Amino acid sequence: MIIHFSDALTIPPHDFCIVGAGPAGIALALRLADRGHRVLLLESGGEKPEAFSGSLSGANLVDERVHAPMTIASCRALGGTSWWWGGRCVPFDPADFAERPHAPGTEWPIRYEEIERWHPEAATFFAVGGHSFEKEAGLPSLAGACCNTLERWSPQPNVGHLYKEDLQRDDRIMLILGATVTALQAEQGGRQIRALTLTDRTKKLDLPVKNCTLACGGLETTRLLLLAKQHCPWLFEPSAPSLGRFYMGHISGKIADIVFNAPESAEAFDFFLEKGAFARRRFTFDAATLRQRKLLNIAFWVDNPPFHDPAHRSSILSAVWLALATPFLGRRLLAEAVRLAHVGPPPFRVTQHIGNIVRSPFSLFVSLIQIVKDRFFAKPRKPGFLIKNAGGKYALHYHAEHIPSPSSRVTLSEETDPLGVPKLSVDLRFSDRDADSVVRAHELLDQFLRKSQLGYLEYRFPKDGRLSGVLSQACDGFHQIGTTRMSSSPDAGTVNSDCKVHGIDNLYILSSSVFPSSGQANPTFLVVALAHRLASHLASSVSSSKGI
Repeated sequence: MIIHFSDALTIPPHDFCIVGAGPAGIALALRLADRGHRVLLLESGGEKPEAFSGSLSGANLVDERVHAPMTIASCRALGGTSWWWGGRCVPFDPADFAERPHAPGTEWPIRYEEIERWHPEAATFFAVGGHSFEKEAGLPSLAGACCNTLERWSPQPNVGHLYKEDLQRDDRIMLILGATVTALQAEQGGRQIRALTLTDRTKKLDLPVKNCTLACGGLETTRLLLLAKQHCPWLFEPSAPSLGRFYMGHISGKIADIVFNAPESAEAFDFFLEKGAFARRRFTFDAATLRQRKLLNIAFWVDNPPFHDPAHRSSILSAVWLALATPFLGRRLLAEAVRLAHVGPPPFRVTQHIGNIVRSPFSLFVSLIQIVKDRFFAKPRKPGFLIKNAGGKYALHYHAEHIPSPSSRVTLSEETDPLGVPKLSVDLRFSDRDADSVVRAHELLDQFLRKSQLGYLEYRFPKDGRLSGVLSQACDGFHQIGTTRMSSSPDAGTVNSDCKVHGIDNLYILSSSVFPSSGQANPTFLVVALAHRLASHLASSVSSSKGI
C-alpha cells in the first residue's frame, strides 16, 4: 500500500519501521515482508523528485571543489538516489575485508564470506544477469593484475520504478510518501528509540516504533544520529567519538591513456550483453599485489577521450558532447552527475566541436544511428559506448579507495532547513596518501601491460605533476561512506556487525555510512547485500523473542 503523509489519518501497528525508500530501504522492506512481517516504510519525498523535498537535503559544503552539490548527491523520492544512479553494480573485494597494516582504520568486524553469501540476492534485486563478477577475456595474463573482473549494470537503475507495483500490491507493507523524519525520541535514561517525529509543511506527529532502521542515505542518516546525540545524549556511548567522522567517497579521474599493442584488444573492454543485462571488464590487482606493494584498492576501465576536449577530433564524440551540453537532451541520455562530468568545465569550445562534426559527417551519421538505437530503442538500454579507433588509444579511468581520516567529517551547523532542522556542515578531505597510491598503481599497471605485451600507458601529466593531477580531479559526495562506521566496539565505530547502533536496543543503520572502508567499488551493490543480511538478522531476532 502506498499513501501520502497528508492523507494518513491513522498508521496501523507494524513490526519494523524503515526510514528511506531508496535501494536499501526497499530491499529491506520487501525481504521482511516476504518473511511475513508488517513493515512501515517512510519516504521524505514523493513519487518523483520535487523542489521542496530536495531543499531538505541542503548542506554547507566547506570545499565545493571536492564535494558534489547536494542537489545531485542525494534525492528524496520513491527510489531515493537511484534517480541519479547509472546502475553500475560492483561487489567489494576479499582484500577489503582482510587485515591491511598499510591501510589503518579500514578494518571490518565481519568476514568477506558473510557478505558474499548475499551477492545472489543483491544481483537478483538489481536484475544484473548473474552474480559472478569475473569473465575470461582471452587476453595475455597480467600476473598480479587482472583484466577479467566485471562491473554489471542494472537494466532499470531506478528502483522506485522497478518495485513500485510490488510495494503497492503487498498488504504487509505500508509506504508513506512525504513523511520526513525530523527527530528520534527516547525516554530519559532509556536505551531504545520510542518514537519518530514525522513532519511536513503542515503536519507533525510522533510515531511510536518497535524497531527502526535508518536507510535514508549516508549523510541524512548521520544527520539524524547527530541530532539524536544532541537531544538524547544518554543513548550514545561516551567513548564513541567516530559519529560523523571518517567521511569517505572515492578518488576518481584520468591521468593516463592506455594504448593497446593490438587495437582489436579494446573490444574486450567494451560493454557486452549477458543474460539480459550489460557488463564491462575492468583492470584490478589481486590481494597479494595490493598487500605487497602497500596499495589502496583501485580499479581501472577503458573509456573514450574527454568529450569536452575537441582535440579528440572525433565527430561522434563532439556530437555527443553537444547533446550532453544541452540539459534537456543530456538528462535523457545520462544521470546528471555523469552528464556534468562529460560536459566538463567552461569555457565551452562549441565552434571547434562543430568543426569536428562538419569534418566527418558520414562517420557521424553511421555512429549516431547505432548510439541512438542502443540508448533509446534497445532493451536493455546500453549504459555507455566505446568509440573504437585504429590507433588503439583510449582514456584510462581510475576509481580508487579513499583512506579514512577523522578530520574528514560532517557536523551540525547553525543554519536550518525549511522544516527547522539543522543542516550539515560537510568537510570532505582527500590526502596526498590517497593520490600517491593512485600514481603508484598506474606505474604498476604500466609494468604489467608492457610485460604481457598487451599495451602501455601514456601519461597526461609529467612525473612530478601526477600527484597534483590526481588531487585536482578528486571530488565525490555521491558515495557517502564511513560516518556511522561498523565496528566490534563503540570506541571504534557507531554500529556493530549487525548494523545495530552501539548501546541502542532497537535502532539499526543501513547505508554506505556503516562501511569502515571504501574499497574500489561504488557502494550500492554492497548496501543491498547488507539489506538482505540485515533482514535475515531482524527476522531471526523477532522469531527468537517470540519463542518461535
